[in-house]
Amino acid sequence: MSEQPNNDDWLDQDRENRRRVTPLTQEELRDALDNAPEVARPDDSAGGGDRPPPPAAPPEDGDRSYRGRPKGQIYDGCPVTPLGVRGDYHYFLDVLGQMRGAKKLEGQFMQSLFGHQIPKLCYNFAQWETKGDDWVRKPGRFDAYKASMAMYEASSELGVFNPLHDVRGVGAWTDDDGRLIYHAGDAVLVDGKKDRPGKVGKYIYPAQPPIPHPDEKADGPDPVPEILKTVETWNWAVPDVHPFIALGMIATQMLCGALDWRPVFWLVAPAGSGKSEFQKLVKMLHGDDGLVQTTDATKSGITSKLGQSSLPVAVDELEPGDERSTKERDIIALARVAASGGEWFRGSADQTGVGGKVYSAFFFSSILIPGVMKTQDVQRLIRLELKPLDKGAAKLSLQPRTWRARGARLKRLLMDRWDTWPDRMAAWRHALELAGVTGRDADNWGTVLAMADMASQDDIATEDVMASWSKKIAFIANADREETVNDADAMLLHLMGQQYDPFRRGQQYNVAQWVMTAAGLPGAPDGLKSVDDDGFGSSTKRAQEKANTMLASIGLRVNGVGESAQLFIANQQIQQLKDLFRNSDWAGGVWKQSAARVPGATPTPHPLTLAGIRSRGYLMPVRSIPGLMGFPMDRERSDSVVDAPAKSSDVDDFA
Repeated sequence: MSEQPNNDDWLDQDRENRRRVTPLTQEELRDALDNAPEVARPDDSAGGGDRPPPPAAPPEDGDRSYRGRPKGQIYDGCPVTPLGVRGDYHYFLDVLGQMRGAKKLEGQFMQSLFGHQIPKLCYNFAQWETKGDDWVRKPGRFDAYKASMAMYEASSELGVFNPLHDVRGVGAWTDDDGRLIYHAGDAVLVDGKKDRPGKVGKYIYPAQPPIPHPDEKADGPDPVPEILKTVETWNWAVPDVHPFIALGMIATQMLCGALDWRPVFWLVAPAGSGKSEFQKLVKMLHGDDGLVQTTDATKSGITSKLGQSSLPVAVDELEPGDERSTKERDIIALARVAASGGEWFRGSADQTGVGGKVYSAFFFSSILIPGVMKTQDVQRLIRLELKPLDKGAAKLSLQPRTWRARGARLKRLLMDRWDTWPDRMAAWRHALELAGVTGRDADNWGTVLAMADMASQDDIATEDVMASWSKKIAFIANADREETVNDADAMLLHLMGQQYDPFRRGQQYNVAQWVMTAAGLPGAPDGLKSVDDDGFGSSTKRAQEKANTMLASIGLRVNGVGESAQLFIANQQIQQLKDLFRNSDWAGGVWKQSAARVPGATPTPHPLTLAGIRSRGYLMPVRSIPGLMGFPMDRERSDSVVDAPAKSSDVDDFA
């Protein structure tokens, strides 16, 4: 009897064959789905499943989950503040108020942002684990992926952030409404009220190492009389003016970032005058870290120290250096930029460049002022001068604590009186203009006098007081202006002073003397009026013609005679003319820009010929060339009539 197969095995095999051969109909599939058994869910207590069930109600802080995040915030009440995005970088204010930026928001960076508030990071972006029948947060752990998503999204929602223009460091500032804002590093004072560092209006005031605060008491002893009394002990060149200006300088330094204009101050003092001791007094009044002070600085060193602050800068012993060095020139250029709150830039290793704005008031002191100062630098300058101290003069005993306290009280007085500043500045500037002090001079002296006035009293000075001071300042400003020339006069001064010896005889005549000879002016040297047979003829007429021939070879030519004469200067970069301007501000053809600014200068309507070279240019009246119409101190005035120059149309286009 044959063995019968197991019925169940046979049935299973048949079902398998049918499943492989005959597909189910749609009706069978629908019936199978409708009657499919329910799959058992993973046991929650076993920790299965992709997403845990909602945990029990969190502690008293409430549920600050990622999904309930307010726009522009990591979560509601987060101690870390997003600022925005710039390129690959996302910026935040950390738990201490410091500005931080990073390309990648990794776990350790997020922990450093939250600092002592890391438990909040762990609570709001928790990692979960099961404990019994409940889901609980893992202690000291957070979900870095979920936290980074919230941080990326929040910073992106705030848009593009400019860390160069939107951030303000320590020092004095104003908002768009003119309110005074003083950033002390660990606090921000707005209208005298203290708040923590952060966002005020559209600007960011991040936490930084603290600088000296203004005195919290407004009813302390007035520090100004003691400051003035001490400053007056130095031997000033103008004792009735300079101490008051020094007070104004110190006040200007304290609030320099809030001002529209910041003069550059320079103290000139010989050895033995107490120059360094005065710098020491200034340092004490500002307090430690309230002033960037150095005796051996570079531009990059100063900008690195300043960062985005508006701290004042004091540089001692900035003496004239090697002509090939750019150190002094660069620092003075930075002070020039700071006067109006301009931007500076320099290259960087990644070729992106670095820079920023500088709002500092610069104070230099030296025995001599470097000769690299340009006209625009001198126009921003207020010069103070000390004379040597009398022999046997006792050295001042300056107590740091006392003078720091006086400086803090002075800063408080200035801040309390800030509301009067616009009217005070306008009144002083108007008084100076009535006395003939205008333009940049009025900006410089108006600022320092108004600040000294604001330091001294609540009310604005009377018109009589301002008029008296303005007369004194007008005398000083006019004396200083004689040493200040515009770019046109500076170009002519450079050109006229160049030595020109076409015959190589070692006769050192400058261009001005050749021009005077060609124009038949009385100051022309005898050596050019009459020379031997190898040079000029014996007549003045011949001397004028020959001088013009020599000038034509260097791109110059005199047209006319006497006071009505004009000097032509070519626009073309003739080699000899380029040589005269080599290594100057007018090299490479820049001279024509300054020539156009000479009073009475007119462009030629068509090209003219000079020694075979055609060029347009400018005709400048000899009356406008400084020094040509004067008479040399070592010569007597000649009353002889000067012969008219010979026509030279056969040589060039000038008659």
